Amino acid sequence: MVSSPDMLGVFAARWDRLAPRLPRPVRHELTALLGRLRGEEDAGATERAEIVAHVVRAVLDALPEDEVDQLRRDTDAARYAGAQAQAAAGFDAADLCMLVIDGNPMVGPRLRPVRERLLDMPALSETELVRAGGDPTHRDLIALSDARGRRRYPAFQFESGAAPWDIVARINALLGAAEDPWGTADWWASEHTWWGEPPSALLGTGRDVALWAAGREAADAGEGD
Repeated sequence: MVSSPDMLGVFAARWDRLAPRLPRPVRHELTALLGRLRGEEDAGATERAEIVAHVVRAVLDALPEDEVDQLRRDTDAARYAGAQAQAAAGFDAADLCMLVIDGNPMVGPRLRPVRERLLDMPALSETELVRAGGDPTHRDLIALSDARGRRRYPAFQFESGAAPWDIVARINALLGAAEDPWGTADWWASEHTWWGEPPSALLGTGRDVALWAAGREAADAGEGD
């Protein structure tokens, strides 16, 4: 098989298939191990290599034999072709951490640019939100997690301080921000065909009725799913 660090990317690339085949205790163990890996970025190479080896061993020991055989075939083919990273399909250890620890689906080469674009928006950290008197558990606020698992709350949501715009909270609920914060954030941040600018640009301009209508249309089309 490919080297242990590359195997974490391989697991991430196949996580949708592998996760249901791992017993719950093993998934808990992986969460703890990957949390250590993420939290010890400044640790020595030997220490990090040991954690990675534990992750790989925990997954391979828990998977059914047919799944391990498939992983071996896929990764050996890439190794013999002289392209280990090919087996990981552009996924890496950070992607596996986000999937396992945070449940963050915005990983891999296709979704990573979208994640980075949305995280580049002005935002409040969880600490800043609390200090401003906001509620980080508010179900109708968009909360996005970065590659380190830190939650960020896009600033457009707030009318003043940490008080959310009423129309934002209503549309977030309509689009299912609690279940799909990334899709909801993307709707607010993307140019809308009705106006030629993102819906977030209309906040505070007296266009709440139009925003609600656009949100209803997006919900009916399944954009928040």
